[in-house]
Amino acid sequence: LMKKTLLIFSLCLTIIGCGKKEPSYPIYTMAQKREIYREAKKNNDEKKLKELRELRDRLELEAKKNNDPVASEEFYQWDAVLKGV
Repeated sequence: LMKKTLLIFSLCLTIIGCGKKEPSYPIYTMAQKREIYREAKKNNDEKKLKELRELRDRLELEAKKNNDPVASEEFYQWDAVLKGV
């Protein structure tokens, strides 16, 4: 009985541990990205602009380090928004 309980518990932990993890970065649509940038630029909010640049840099690292296609796409979109493309 003890072995069976331990086996079931281990199996449950394995299943839970292998679940899809949420990304450690926010995901926005392209329109949301442009609006966030536009607001920060309009209000001359240097703090927010710096946060956006740091987010872009973090996404670039995340994409390269973990080979994360979502982070890569987010990076390219933020890069385009911040460069005014």
